[in-house]
Amino acid sequence: MVRRLAEWHKALIFVAALSVTVAGLYAYVQASQPPRVQPQGVRGVHLTIDGGSWRIDYAPAETTNNSAFAILMEASEAFGFPVEYVRYTIPDGVFVTAINGSRNGEGGRFWQFWVNGAYGSVAADHAAIHDGDAVLWWYTSSREGTPA
Repeated sequence: MVRRLAEWHKALIFVAALSVTVAGLYAYVQASQPPRVQPQGVRGVHLTIDGGSWRIDYAPAETTNNSAFAILMEASEAFGFPVEYVRYTIPDGVFVTAINGSRNGEGGRFWQFWVNGAYGSVAADHAAIHDGDAVLWWYTSSREGTPA
């Protein structure tokens, strides 16, 4: 009986320690998230979507869709092409899986984005864009460099 009680206490301590660890990891992940992009008017943004065998250029005079993802979705609505994506909660952000029928993984190619020549290092909906920025979505097998 005493042995069972001791094992029960050990199990309880283990569960408590595990719960604290999981809560700590969750708090760390949440705290390390980039801030959400707040809608704000931007001008002179240019979006290029390079699907390899096709290309779409979009340059609204002004927009409040000031993230790499939001401007992509605006162009999708304007031109009528589909965009598929997955929204993750941990870490928070969207992952684009297909644009205009070109799906991630086909031929070893994936959708990646750049803003002003800098590779996207955060989720596209967390990548803020500003006046005059150039956004490139490229369907490629490599993140090294950008297309010529």
